[in-house]
Amino acid sequence: MSYFLGVDMGTSSIKATLLNDRGEILLTERLPVELICPGEGMYEVDAVKTWWNGFVAICRKIQSRADLSSVRAVCVSSVCGSFVPVDADFNPLYNAILYGIDTRALKQIAFLNEKCGPDYLREHVGGVFNTHSIIPKILWLKEHCPEVYDQCRYFVASNNFVTARLTGEARWDYPTAAGARLVDFPTMGTLEEVLAGNGLHPEKIPSFDWPLATLGEVTRAAAEETGLSAGTAVVVGACDINSEAMAIGAINPGDLVVVYGSTISTLLTVDRFLTLSGFNPGVSVLEGSYRLGAASSAGARSVAWVDEIVGKDYRLDPEEGPTGIIMLPYIDGARTPFHNPHASGVFFGLRRTNQKSDLYRAAREALGFEVAATVDKLSSVYPVPKTIKAMGGMANDHALMQIISNVTGMSQQVYQGIDASYGAALFAMGSELPLSEINDLPGVRKFRQPSATFTPDEAIHGLYQPLSEKYQRLYASLLELF
Repeated sequence: MSYFLGVDMGTSSIKATLLNDRGEILLTERLPVELICPGEGMYEVDAVKTWWNGFVAICRKIQSRADLSSVRAVCVSSVCGSFVPVDADFNPLYNAILYGIDTRALKQIAFLNEKCGPDYLREHVGGVFNTHSIIPKILWLKEHCPEVYDQCRYFVASNNFVTARLTGEARWDYPTAAGARLVDFPTMGTLEEVLAGNGLHPEKIPSFDWPLATLGEVTRAAAEETGLSAGTAVVVGACDINSEAMAIGAINPGDLVVVYGSTISTLLTVDRFLTLSGFNPGVSVLEGSYRLGAASSAGARSVAWVDEIVGKDYRLDPEEGPTGIIMLPYIDGARTPFHNPHASGVFFGLRRTNQKSDLYRAAREALGFEVAATVDKLSSVYPVPKTIKAMGGMANDHALMQIISNVTGMSQQVYQGIDASYGAALFAMGSELPLSEINDLPGVRKFRQPSATFTPDEAIHGLYQPLSEKYQRLYASLLELF
């Protein structure tokens, strides 16, 4: 029996899925991730302690339950936009800097956007730089930690940090690199003009490749540390949202995936290169396909923040109408659809009659408003399907999913029991099988069946519609104050 291993390096956990050659899940594992917050708006992780040691630990946990020598290929996915500077031996020189929730480089973002101009950036990287972009943060490192920049051989993402240590080869996958504004779309190479024009070295960015390509093989040294066999194939992989799309087979033009995690991630696969202000355009999993991606500030983080204040022992009744309270969930600044790191959290419409349970519910209604605003903007440039393919931890809350469907007016198919690590394991299978054969495997067909479907209550949706419009107007009216 041949096995295929997928590992996902997430914001709050590292997840692993081991598949057999029928695409069936043999086992899953999960380890927590520890974030470091060294200053206001700064989010980091210790790349060795968290990413590499976490990968090794999860391999060892699997080894206690299954024969790792039967693993034919491994693939690692990760959150897009997180990176770490390393030396020639892939030893970190600084903590890994996280994705758009890290806002340390606001000055550098403004500088680069003004210097390059919106037209140039739209043509070459799909839009202006934002807190999800890596080049401004590299510039921040060069200005604040010049010795780190000078010693750096490569800037690598969390997934290619792990795969580089496995194989000795560093390479970015196209979807992750494009989402982080590293790909020059006219050439599909590194954004050399911007990098060199600002005193940065293009050669510090590894080359790009497609997610299903084979990067290399596990070295003997990595085999001894992880328990994997030397010579095991290592696949390039992709960022978590692409792996989640792969998990449910939603990688074709017209597929809309929403992942309800720490933040809400949205991925619309399209058949041509498109740009949209506030969104991350780029290439998708398959060569010749493209995507519009989004990462919201709303999600489990904003909900948990409210729950800490008002409590969490409340019942959600999806048949109830709106609270009438609008929460802007921008406690860490606004990401898509507004991309404003200066935005802050707001409760609007409070009355003396409101109770803590209303704020609890309003925090969850905000997720629906945020999805509705995101879909509204996507619809302006490409036909959006009426059904969302939903994943993520919060998607397991059926009452919440029904409320979001009522707010947005969209149906949702929820997929449970699989995550980005399952999609990464399917990428690993791509080292031996064409995608068409992977899609036909019995286990893959089974796990790609939605576990639940939610359709909007049209009467309740009618009550939410004016509030959805007011949600966007509220942000616009406060823009000057932010």
